[in-house]
Amino acid sequence: MSKKTSLLASISFAACILSSGPVAVAQTKPTFKVLYIFGKLGGAPTAITEVSPGNFLGVMSNSPGIFSITGEGSFAVVYYFPPNSSGLAALGLAPALNSQTYGSASNLGPVITFSELFSVTAGGSVVTHSFNGSTQGGAWQPVAAPDNHLYTFFGTEASIVFTRLTYQGNTDSLYPLSADQGRPYVLFLSTDGNFYGLSLMNNTANGGIFRLTPGGSFSWVLPSFPTGTYGVYFGIGLIQAGNGKFYGTLPQGGSANAGTIYEATLDGKIRTIHEFSKLNVGIPEELLEASDGMLYGTTQGEYKTGFNGHSSIFRLNPYTGEFTTLYSFLDSSLGECACYMTQGTDGKLYGVTSFAGTYGLGSVFVLDAGLPPPKPLVSLISPQSAAVGQQILLWGRSLLGATSVSFNGTAATQFTVASHQGIWVNVPTGATTGSISVTTPNGTYVTAQSFTVN
Repeated sequence: MSKKTSLLASISFAACILSSGPVAVAQTKPTFKVLYIFGKLGGAPTAITEVSPGNFLGVMSNSPGIFSITGEGSFAVVYYFPPNSSGLAALGLAPALNSQTYGSASNLGPVITFSELFSVTAGGSVVTHSFNGSTQGGAWQPVAAPDNHLYTFFGTEASIVFTRLTYQGNTDSLYPLSADQGRPYVLFLSTDGNFYGLSLMNNTANGGIFRLTPGGSFSWVLPSFPTGTYGVYFGIGLIQAGNGKFYGTLPQGGSANAGTIYEATLDGKIRTIHEFSKLNVGIPEELLEASDGMLYGTTQGEYKTGFNGHSSIFRLNPYTGEFTTLYSFLDSSLGECACYMTQGTDGKLYGVTSFAGTYGLGSVFVLDAGLPPPKPLVSLISPQSAAVGQQILLWGRSLLGATSVSFNGTAATQFTVASHQGIWVNVPTGATTGSISVTTPNGTYVTAQSFTVN
């Protein structure tokens, strides 16, 4: 087993700390606020991520570019991509362990002539790395991993290849997908060290959940949905929750063709946990698991002649199936899904709408549903033993804003919070073998695994 493969596979010890169920649901009435309406500077945003407490980056596809925004609504365009006559798709974003945030961009259409990886520093500087669009194609949204690499797919009309990337844009092809393995739409890194995702086939009429090892070995978790996907021409979501199960959306599934939310297990079992009964308020898109253990997501809703539907934000208890609509976009001047959301370090849900809004170009919003701020978690220590002064990696989630790191009670004096997933820390003088603790404004996490000081 290669060093990179073994490092990713070692994440699996986090399985003992996965959540066993949701915490108490907040009883406060959700409050919705628009932070920014896109207009003359561009718009139609397709991603948002928090890069430091209260500071977010996003990408927009109209006048394609990268923007920054604070939790209070202070907005700025960081970068515009070069004009392209066939249009441009900018995808991302993935905060990485070099304290930069990565994404990809390529032109639209059957022939790829422009393809690149881009990175954004904390100060807003953008660096681009070009690819050969005619041979490699365009890159999917990259995924950051604890081996200091990015993973993604490169694709043309003829081929799609699972690929490892360095931060400088160098590529290592790992696995070419065959025609019967479809076209991947989602990719993420699991706690077991493997990558999982969703692939659509037969012109999106069916799909399946796949597994890819860091070394490039492909297998199906669920080779096809029992009833097909009913076709997909909207966004589609798949996540792995803290209980180890997969949750996803079929935007046009169910008896009303209004969409369903399903639960799938690693051994390929699947069941529907919610079915939307009305098309005008259905069509579910992406999902996320928040700090209360609940699933949150958005529906696009169907608009026909006049006002017959609307988008919405919902909460779903994956254990009981209890469904609650938290906010409805009844006023389209505030935006319209497709929507993309993330939970901030303050517990609030921040998101972007890609359509409608005052100028038809979408908006940035925040929904305060009374959720607890996410507590830090460390799922990997790498290496697991080191000498005083040596740098190690703490990998997990909700690590932004970390104020202290301690080795069996001895505080570290040198550490860098590289992303919400990673902290680089030097083993301090006086450290002894034992657990490592990480403290953020939201709490302290103490590792169950012991770290050995050499």
